[in-house]
Amino acid sequence: MNQGKRAGVGLLMLAGGLSACVHTGTIAGRMGTPKGLPAAVIFDYRSERFGEGGKISVALPNGEEFKGKYVQVTSTTTADVVEPVFYGPVWAPWGDPWFGTDNQAFVRNYSGKVVATLFGNRGNTMRCRFTLADPSAGMSGGGVGECQVSNGVKIDAQIGK
Repeated sequence: MNQGKRAGVGLLMLAGGLSACVHTGTIAGRMGTPKGLPAAVIFDYRSERFGEGGKISVALPNGEEFKGKYVQVTSTTTADVVEPVFYGPVWAPWGDPWFGTDNQAFVRNYSGKVVATLFGNRGNTMRCRFTLADPSAGMSGGGVGECQVSNGVKIDAQIGK
């Protein structure tokens, strides 16, 4: 094989390997409503190529759209990685602050989990936490969780596999 073809094959293999690190998927949610009938919502997520997290978004039935970042907490997660999900408005049941004040305690308690803070286009904020079925596979391995909007709306969620 000539040198040009080898370089081309190498670049294709490298590009394929890098793209394999990005995962996309959905999270099926059931949102409580004032009438007591749950409403279905679908979250979309996309992992980052490198790192412990990615982006997540959802549109609620009332039209409010939420977007933000999620972080998969591992034994090596540092405070600067989880800091973006630490801050924001406070509401029950997770209290102030729902994550704790100590990064080491946070990592110990949330290792194998995913946490997210999403910001709505109508001023609300949503916090989510998920327990992964297979932490080594990340979000693509499935799991379950819950989200709460700052206005009190709660969503039970299941990460698709």
